[in-house]
Amino acid sequence: MRCIIVYFSQTGNTEKVAGAIQRGVAREAGNCEITRIKGIRPEYLKDFDLIGLGCPIQGFIEPGIIHAYIYKMSGLQGKHVFPFATHGTRPEFFFPSIVPKLERKGLTVIGMFNCYADVEIPSMPRPYPTAGHPDSIDLKEAEEFGKAMVERSRRIRAGETGLLPPMPTWSEYNVENYKLNRAEREIELGVPEKIARRGQSKITFKYDAHKCIYPGCRLCIENCPMEGIDLSAKPPVIGKPCMQCTACVEICPNKAISLNIEGITLSPSMTGKSTDKQGTRFIGSSPVKPIPVDVEKAVFEEFYMKPLEKAEAEGRFRRLVQIKDISF
Repeated sequence: MRCIIVYFSQTGNTEKVAGAIQRGVAREAGNCEITRIKGIRPEYLKDFDLIGLGCPIQGFIEPGIIHAYIYKMSGLQGKHVFPFATHGTRPEFFFPSIVPKLERKGLTVIGMFNCYADVEIPSMPRPYPTAGHPDSIDLKEAEEFGKAMVERSRRIRAGETGLLPPMPTWSEYNVENYKLNRAEREIELGVPEKIARRGQSKITFKYDAHKCIYPGCRLCIENCPMEGIDLSAKPPVIGKPCMQCTACVEICPNKAISLNIEGITLSPSMTGKSTDKQGTRFIGSSPVKPIPVDVEKAVFEEFYMKPLEKAEAEGRFRRLVQIKDISF
């Protein structure tokens, strides 16, 4: 049995989990290659019997680079695959999204693994409530999962039935409906409508050549998962193609790239360093759409802490960060 782990990682969390799964697979199978998604074309997967495909969850589902990778897959009928993901608060939509895509390519999904992880979201307080993950316990579970996938694959190939996993009981299936309902609830809590409906708005990037030190710095180019940045072009190309991960915005040391949601500039200063005497936080440098800190706390409680408390009660989440330590 030839095995491989293919993964996409931005902050290193998914890479850690992928490495742990690979150790478990290799321990049981005697082999397991591992590569970043840019390191292997989908057609090369034909040479493998067991495939792990991992990524962070972005926008509640798989990122665009994973969607595009699966779309290009062919000739993999009957191959065994297991998707895995790292995430912050809401993993519920991920497997219902990615599993059908893999199955439509003829792959047999024999397992699923997810792991809480620290995340970098500019508008969120720090530390993020899932900070500290993945820890040694998470990585040990990932390693055991990898070992179990080899055992399961062998048993399925030997003709044993009833081993394919059901969708997790906590799964949710309509992410667009969730986004719409969330936007309405955020507006009720006091979030400006354009910010609340950010998921429904056109996103573009603003590039300030005067702040950019290219070619001395290539961080945005090298860290764009879609290879969608070309600063040598005239005019420079930013985000074509784009998966809206905002890595370029956050990684630029000189703040030369900022994010625009239908005319509202969202820059790295969105991290909450700017407040007025009344406790109003401003989005980027614009005072047009302020979010009062008490509103931000209400949104945080509703859409971040409540889901984590539910997951904690169900035994799916281990709290490593206490509420008192989170700073808005």
